[in-house]
Amino acid sequence: CFVVRATIKGWKAQLAISQTIPGCKSGAGNSLWPVLIISLDVSATDPDQAADQNAISYSLHGQGASSEFSINENTGEISAHKRLDREKRSTWRFLVLATDEGGEGLTGFADVIIEVRDVNDNSPLFLCVSDGCFTGHIPEDSPADTPIMEMTAVDLDDPKAGINAVLTYSIIQNVKNEINLNLFSIDSVSGTISTVLGALDREKEDKYLVVVEARDGGGLTGTGTATILVTDVNDHAPVFLQRIYTAFVSENASINTEVVVVSAVDRDEGENAMVTFSIIDGDNDRKFSIETDEINNCGFIRLRKRIDFEKPHERVFNLTVKAEDMDFFSITHCVIYVEDSNDHAPIFYPQFYEVAALAEDVPVGTKVIQVSAVDLDSGLNGRFSFHLQNKSDPGGQFSLASDGWLMVAGLLDHETVAQYKLIVIGTDMGQPPLTGSATVLVTLQDVNDNGPEFEAHYNPVVWENTASPQVVQMNETSTLLFAKDRDTAANGAPFSFRLLSDSDGLTSFSLQDFHNGSAMLTALHTFDREVHKAFYLPILITDSGIPPMSSTNTLTVNIGDQNDHPHSAGYMECLIYSYDGKSLPDVSLLVSYTVWSQWGSSGFRKGGIYHIPEERESWEDVRENVFNYNEEGGGEPAAPHSRTPTGPKRDSLPKHAHQKQSISAVTSIPDFKEYVSQIIRDADNDLKGLPADTIHFYCLEGQCSLAGSLSSLDSISGDEDVNYDFLQEWGSKFEKLKELYLEGHPGKSWN
Repeated sequence: CFVVRATIKGWKAQLAISQTIPGCKSGAGNSLWPVLIISLDVSATDPDQAADQNAISYSLHGQGASSEFSINENTGEISAHKRLDREKRSTWRFLVLATDEGGEGLTGFADVIIEVRDVNDNSPLFLCVSDGCFTGHIPEDSPADTPIMEMTAVDLDDPKAGINAVLTYSIIQNVKNEINLNLFSIDSVSGTISTVLGALDREKEDKYLVVVEARDGGGLTGTGTATILVTDVNDHAPVFLQRIYTAFVSENASINTEVVVVSAVDRDEGENAMVTFSIIDGDNDRKFSIETDEINNCGFIRLRKRIDFEKPHERVFNLTVKAEDMDFFSITHCVIYVEDSNDHAPIFYPQFYEVAALAEDVPVGTKVIQVSAVDLDSGLNGRFSFHLQNKSDPGGQFSLASDGWLMVAGLLDHETVAQYKLIVIGTDMGQPPLTGSATVLVTLQDVNDNGPEFEAHYNPVVWENTASPQVVQMNETSTLLFAKDRDTAANGAPFSFRLLSDSDGLTSFSLQDFHNGSAMLTALHTFDREVHKAFYLPILITDSGIPPMSSTNTLTVNIGDQNDHPHSAGYMECLIYSYDGKSLPDVSLLVSYTVWSQWGSSGFRKGGIYHIPEERESWEDVRENVFNYNEEGGGEPAAPHSRTPTGPKRDSLPKHAHQKQSISAVTSIPDFKEYVSQIIRDADNDLKGLPADTIHFYCLEGQCSLAGSLSSLDSISGDEDVNYDFLQEWGSKFEKLKELYLEGHPGKSWN
């Protein structure tokens, strides 16, 4: 429907035309408002009397001319040839020109205004120019009837024309709770969505979708979806994942070592879920620290200071750990066990022991002292054993029991070792093992367990035929006899001396004790060496120990020989062995005996030359002027061949005194001793040709004295009576002996 008002100006009179079109012509179509065919008749009159009223021509100018409206230039009928949409343009205004004389005359105009009347041709719309415009937020736990958001729709119809643009709102798709009650409501006029029930819990559901319908007065509807987001409220405390945490850490762990990680969860979000960890109890010495990881909501407990298992209060830590957000907190307990490590060696208390003087004669097994040690570690690390350092007790005289008792393990001798500085080692069973040590000073107390003895090896000589009494010379510088004692001074000097009465020399010697540790021996009469070569005097020496100890020492007094007897004929039996098992012919053994005599008492010399075998060392005092060479060939057993002496008998030999001639025959060699010694050395070193013959002396004249001559030269009258032919049968082993006799007798020879 249109309302048209027209005013024509330019003529002498103005004519206003107002006409309401009662109806509209409609074309065919399915649309609610098809293209409208409307018409509006506008007419003008020419006030000139002679004017032809039918010669007026009409035209449109202004808004919508030619595009939306057209006019019949003859009749002035205005037509709309498109559908008019009030929501796009509710008013049209244009001019209608009327020209007389067929468009060549004067022109008048009319101002035409067309107002488009509204019809309900638009449904309500929920317009959203950006995402989230129909999104509301409500904090969780909000009470009932809390406004959340407004759902506003638009209707393009004219709100001033009827109720086409009047909207009402309702929820056509709500959210229900566990008991099937709606969670939300909407104000039908304002479109405000509110909670029906309180206590929305974001942790259960943080997003809801509600479908809202808007309906206009004409019954047209439109829908929109409201997104309701429940925002977080800090209504949850952090919760630890474990009620109790347990951890183990070694006492030798380094600073900043991670010990344990505690974790907590907070069902809130954002800042409300940010958790901070702290240690609030159980660490008075601040041995630990905790570092918060805000991203993962965990706390790293680290070692802040060194810990020591050996301190009882540091073996177990019961930490109280708090996790807190902005408003709430919770606690947990973290039990940390400190593990022992082998960081302590056994320690001896004290580290130096000094034992009271220990008698050297204590029996084996005697307990000396008990050492003790402690190891602050525990378990195997704190167990240890004792032993002695080998270098401190190389002889193994002591031992250590497992309980620390030092005991005597061997016989002790103050004279060998007077003091022991024992090193006791304690070794624990840790890995690696640690050791501690202590020193035990054991001083042996001397016991009078050693008898006195001569201070030196006295070898006194009393010369025969010397007038008595004679003070016996003990050595080259003194006539005094001294003693010594291996015990200490308390058990030693001064010594007393006494010649025992059962001695065979008691009538020959006297001993004077000076009571100052020395004594003097005096010979009481003159001696004859050929009667008595030596005296063995038992001398009892007593020390000053408590109780005193005595010992008998034998002093050997040799009777010095003087050349007071001439040579005389002698006789000797010889036993000759052959190692090759062959029989030997009867031979005459020639024994040469040489004596260098030295008359007078100006000094003692050993007359002649002698060699003493090792097994006959006691013969040394005999001072026999012979070579006794009885070493056999390589120790082979000898086969005896004859026990019958050969050569002329002593009683059948003539007595002649040709000693000088015999001696000169032998002594013509420059050094007879060296010559014979060389023979002995050659025989000893000759490993390929061992000597096959030996001579054993079974007896000597005059009881091994020089009273009788051993020389067989007395039984012959001279060299002319000696037959040397038998010497050629002796073989190569006696080549040197042959040369010996030939050198003394240049005219002799044998084939």
